[in-house]
Amino acid sequence: MTGLIAVGSAVLRVIGMNPQRVTTSSETRAPGKATFGGMDYQLTGVGEQTTTIEAETFPHVVGGLDALEWLTRHHEAADEVNLIRLGSNYLGLMEARVVIRTLEVDEDRIHPFTGVGRRVGCTVELLHV
Repeated sequence: MTGLIAVGSAVLRVIGMNPQRVTTSSETRAPGKATFGGMDYQLTGVGEQTTTIEAETFPHVVGGLDALEWLTRHHEAADEVNLIRLGSNYLGLMEARVVIRTLEVDEDRIHPFTGVGRRVGCTVELLHV
């Protein structure tokens, strides 16, 4: 069970809550003003940076709801946590300190005995702080 991404205490693993897609986004602010010689741009720095992670699990087969619960707790407490991309042989890349801005959870085909979906997916938007 190799961990791929850690968001605070939530570890997204190959077997468990498995990340399917990671999207990063950032902007650089450069307001412009027309001059006689063309456009004049002033670089004012980098704007907000976000990382969006889409993950899914099949909880009746491989678990993964523990990672979802950690994501929920960090989100509700507005915790500032580490975003770490994990690799082989305990190698990891500390990407940023983040806050979970949005957390979306969707469940497919609710199981009749447990009331939990047979497939649980989540989308987490992380704001770099």
